[in-house]
Amino acid sequence: MRLNKVNRFLIVIFISIPLHGFGQIENRWQPDSIYVHRKVKKIFVYLNTPKDLSEIIEFDRTGKRIRSRKYSASYNRRTRKYKIIDKINFFEYNNKNLLTKIVDSIGQDSITFKYNPNGELISSRKNLGSFIYETSFSHKPLEALTIRRNDSIILYHKTKEYDKNFYVKRSYGYYLEPKLKKVIDTINGIPNTTAYKDYKDLEKFQDDKTIRNFFNENGQLIRSETYSIFMNDRINEYQLTYKYFDNGLLKSISGYVPRYFKYEFWE
Repeated sequence: MRLNKVNRFLIVIFISIPLHGFGQIENRWQPDSIYVHRKVKKIFVYLNTPKDLSEIIEFDRTGKRIRSRKYSASYNRRTRKYKIIDKINFFEYNNKNLLTKIVDSIGQDSITFKYNPNGELISSRKNLGSFIYETSFSHKPLEALTIRRNDSIILYHKTKEYDKNFYVKRSYGYYLEPKLKKVIDTINGIPNTTAYKDYKDLEKFQDDKTIRNFFNENGQLIRSETYSIFMNDRINEYQLTYKYFDNGLLKSISGYVPRYFKYEFWE
């Protein structure tokens, strides 16, 4: 697999594997070949407004991601002035220029990648605190299956399908959570209710998100319509609209949580 194609897959898996999958799935990145051809040095991502910096992605001169910085959320003008870096990730490559690991600056969270002899991505392992998520990939078409186990029990099982081997078009599966239970007792004659999670009694939740992606004549994603059923029966529907700069780089995503993008280029 060529470098650009490998990186293209990795953008998807790194950004779109959520802890539980309650939130939206946004196709907020473009294939790496677009960034390479335009000699992108940095991508600046803003959340909610064009002034609220959320993330910075850095590339080297060959187009490989080398570092990302994620910033704390802000809720008004005052908190925006005191934003801090929440997390820094570093990207490691082997002698074939294949991405092998993404690790945070304190070494707590990481993602490792494995390939077949042809250089195709076949699996990844994400360590998120004490949780381990394992993803296997199949190609033609591209699909990703992510699971999390506790001994022999699968606590998380999620499949993702893609348009054009890049853009998420569906995400479905289930996860198990300890049931929330209550104990009612009396303290000094006053009834008291205490809630707790029973880790010996697990409850199953189903999620299913379907995304209809619409592309223009240049192959650019211009609109996504999402229909989401989560926690078995809760429904959420929303539409995202994508706008681009004249050079073809993503400019903004409107709808649900707006995002804005700015770029710095290598000379």
